[in-house]
Amino acid sequence: MYVRDVIHKDIPRVDLLATYQEIAQVMIGREADTVFVENEDRKVLGVVRGYDLRRAAADGRDIGGMSAQELMMDMDRMPPVNPNLDLVDVIRLFRNMHSGQLPVVERGEVLGVVTHSNVLDALSQPGVADRLKDSWERKAASVINALSEGLVVMDRDHVIREFNPAAERLTGRSRTERIGQKAEVVSLDDSPAFRVLTTGEALYDVESKLKDGRTWRVNYVPLVEDGEVTGVIQTFRDITEDKRIEEELAKTRDELNEAFALTLPNSKVERKLKTTPEYRDNFDPTTGLITITEVISDGGYRHVVNALKVLADLNRKGIMHLMGMEKDILVQAVIFHDLGKAQPDLEVGQCVNPREAFEPGMAHAERSADFAANFYQKHPDVVTLIRYHHHPEDALGDCPRHLLPMLRVLKLADGLSASITRRSGNITLEVREHSVFVREQNNHPDHCRVYGINLLTGRQTVFERLPLSARAGSTSGWPGGPGGPGAPSGTPGDLTVRTQGPLSRVAD
Repeated sequence: MYVRDVIHKDIPRVDLLATYQEIAQVMIGREADTVFVENEDRKVLGVVRGYDLRRAAADGRDIGGMSAQELMMDMDRMPPVNPNLDLVDVIRLFRNMHSGQLPVVERGEVLGVVTHSNVLDALSQPGVADRLKDSWERKAASVINALSEGLVVMDRDHVIREFNPAAERLTGRSRTERIGQKAEVVSLDDSPAFRVLTTGEALYDVESKLKDGRTWRVNYVPLVEDGEVTGVIQTFRDITEDKRIEEELAKTRDELNEAFALTLPNSKVERKLKTTPEYRDNFDPTTGLITITEVISDGGYRHVVNALKVLADLNRKGIMHLMGMEKDILVQAVIFHDLGKAQPDLEVGQCVNPREAFEPGMAHAERSADFAANFYQKHPDVVTLIRYHHHPEDALGDCPRHLLPMLRVLKLADGLSASITRRSGNITLEVREHSVFVREQNNHPDHCRVYGINLLTGRQTVFERLPLSARAGSTSGWPGGPGGPGAPSGTPGDLTVRTQGPLSRVAD
């Protein structure tokens, strides 16, 4: 049965200026504990409940001189009941509201009320309980049949009691063939279902290798009645293709790592990068302290790889076609820029002042430049870029002017790689002439922003400060709105390039 079967369309109403006494008279005269408050156009704006009046009186408020507008609860605070809602669901709403009446609303219009007593009377009629049971069983069957995952229910005697269409498709066996039969073990190992029957503990996301070579991901949930395990619900899906793609991606990643390793001058450089840790942390802006959340043992290697990814995206956007850019010089500078880096030995949970715990960047930049020059005989321009990549613009000393655009690109790639590697950041890049525009969002308040840098002049402009997001990569704050032009996609740590319209400057 539905709300439309028991609705009362003649609802008790008062206007906005009705007094407490007038409201009480309407409640008594209509035997109602809820009165609807309407404006002069007969639009319902709220309700006054007997519960609210009693509560106000108990709190010592002088309600005698208050109007309906002052006493009412706004309609948006009342749960609207759709006329097509099942009466069983309405009972749940009454449990949460101190009211014996609820408004029935469709397309924003109040059609009437449904009362608690009328619902109970309707549900207590002879035969209704049985019809409801049959109705819910039919609904449950519809849900089971609509599942894209296979579903099998096995009782404690290992007899199959339910077998949905998806299970037929995945197993190649028919429902009539399996219902009432003993369960079969189709995986290479004994089914965890037998263990769940014994322990009563659910098992989720179990990967099962089948005898025919396929792989399923299976959930096993115990059926419990009166504290006793009476069966097991198994839901499963075929992840064979997912596993194949996962293995191919892993193989591709390994091949790319091997290809990158071949570009390194020797095993010492590879070892140094892979044994230099990086740290993920949470930053407290009130104290300036960080709390270590993860130790990335091969962080130096990941940092270089991510910096090269940034460089590759800038290359795809045409940055290397600009005057003063030399791709090979920049690539070598990225590979060697942290070779002299010395990291502190920190642990998860440790809280430190980053200015005290970490060596100043200019110190390891000097060492890295010396290594690149004296051990690996790198081009003087590569050495100079490495030496100055942590210097501020006003402290570049004798850095040649013709290297400044490349130095700014190296600094940009280094900083954005740190965002990706250490803070699971999402970065979106755009290149226009000699300017690079960046949308950066991670868990650090100073690095959630949209900004631009002119590679010729070094001028940086912040266009927008983004809200600190619990989920890096949120599209909030990107010009054009969530999901709008230029909104990044992918998971935290991904690097995505998008093109969008002009950015409007709001702050320097």
